[in-house]
Parts: sequence; C-alpha cells; structure tokens
Amino acid sequence: MNSFLFGKKIAVLCGGPSSEREVSLRSGSAVANALRSLGAEAFEIDVLDDNLHLPAGTDLAFNALHGTFGEDGTIQSILDEKGVPYTGEGEVSSRLAFDKIESKRRFVECGVPTAPYVTLQNGEIPDLPLPYVVKVPCQGSSVGVYMVKSIAERDAALQQAFAQANTILAEAFIAGRELTVGILGETALPIIEIRPRGGFYSYENKYTWTNRGGAAEHECPALLSRWEKKRVESVALAAHRSLRLEIYSRVDLILDANREPQVLEVNTIPGMTETSLLPEAAAAADISMSHLCECIVRLSLERRLASKR
Repeated sequence: MNSFLFGKKIAVLCGGPSSEREVSLRSGSAVANALRSLGAEAFEIDVLDDNLHLPAGTDLAFNALHGTFGEDGTIQSILDEKGVPYTGEGEVSSRLAFDKIESKRRFVECGVPTAPYVTLQNGEIPDLPLPYVVKVPCQGSSVGVYMVKSIAERDAALQQAFAQANTILAEAFIAGRELTVGILGETALPIIEIRPRGGFYSYENKYTWTNRGGAAEHECPALLSRWEKKRVESVALAAHRSLRLEIYSRVDLILDANREPQVLEVNTIPGMTETSLLPEAAAAADISMSHLCECIVRLSLERRLASKR
C-alpha cells in the first residue's frame, strides 16, 4: 500500500500509569500493527512516567495513552517541550475535554444539549432528584462513574468519588438509547448504538476481557430515523467543536424519550482495540484500521503545520 507514512519512524505511546493501562497496551499494539502495514517503522513504547525517552530519528509519536497522563494534556506538554509532533489534540484542548466539569460548562455555554448537573465539594449532597450519576471529573472510560438510584446507594457512591477527587460532578440520569459518534476531522462516522447487558456502559462492559460475564452489544449503524440521525450527528459535531477539537474524538450521547440527543462526554483518545467503538464506526464507513490511523496522523500533522504559520 502506498502511504506517506512509508519508512517513517513512529513511536506508539501506550500503557501508561492510568487505570486504563491494559486497554492502552492493546490499543498501542493494534495501532502499531496498522502502521506497520503501511510500511512505517512503528515501535511501541510503554510510557510509565514523564521521563520519556524516544529513539533518535523518531518522526512522530502516535498517542494511544488513555485516561490520565495521556488525555489530560500531560503527555502533550512533554512532547511539545521536546518538539516532537504527535497525534491528537494539543495540551489545552486535551485538558479541557478530559475534565468533565469544565467540558460540561463549555457544553452549556455553547448550547450543546446535556444533562443538568451540579458540582460538589467534599461533604455536600447533590440537590438532584433520583436517580442521578456521580462522576469523578478527571477519569476516562467510565472509570469513577457511580449510578445512584436510591438514598441507600448515595453515601457509598459519594464516598468512592470523593476518595478520588475533592470536587466531583453529579448529573441527572437520562434514560434512553446509548449512542456514540466518532468524529474524524469535520466528519461524523456512522452512529453506534450500545446495549449493555447489565447496568450501564461501564469499564467492564466496554472491555470484555476485564469482566465476568458482562459486555455490551453494538449496532452499527444505529437504527435511527433520518431526522434522528441528522440531529445526533449535528449535536456530536457541536460538542466536538465546543471543546475546540480539530483532529478526532468520540462523542457519547443519550437519545432521550423526546428523541433529543444529550451529550455525556467527549473522548479525545478513544480506544483502538479489537472491541473499540471508533474502529468499528470507521469500518462501517469502509475505513480500514490502517486507513483510520493514517487519517489521524495526516490530520494531526496538518493542524500542527497550520498552527506554526
């Protein structure tokens, strides 16, 4: 296959110190294999801390680090300081999108539909009707998310969340269809509907090798009316733009009882594993895994060249 990546030396950053380490290692392996199929010299680097060493002659870093350190602006800042081009968003946009409280504020400011929410300091109780969802603001992949359906569940959920952060988020629970939309540049990929077999789309339901019988069924493309499809795509793109994102992301939404999409969050380093949603959506648009990685690299390099002009 002819590719502008042929012969390029690409460091695939994966693993990392976050709770999503295992997923990141799998994403890194899948990305490295895809890049090698394009003729690139791709090698995986398990990034354990900020003491990052890249081999001489590295042309590019492909960021496959999920969660804290990889999505929150930390690795982006390190790579900027080293002058190494990398995939995905820059430090500022990454930090904004990763923080569930700050991104919620941006959604509201930009008119992106999202569930009502409150922020809480340690010891405070949400002034929201049950059920609601308690979230740790700076975690990824549904880590640090607790469903509260009754008063009996409230204290344990708050205790677990406050053990991870001094300020947390509680948002109204919205029943409906769980959807996710991959964004590549300015293009919305086919919409996926997620049907968890138990509970909500938790970390365990996302990554089947971590669970004990959970998992989720995916339907891609989701069965939506033409109006629903257009509305969901429009809201997903609005969420992506509201966080000043330009490269790629995956927007998670709920289609509520009024057929109105409500944005939950935006992931700037979505999974690239064999069960991940972004590659699945790309495949439904006839974009292979290797082509998806190539597009991500191209968009990333174009944005960085444009920012230097």
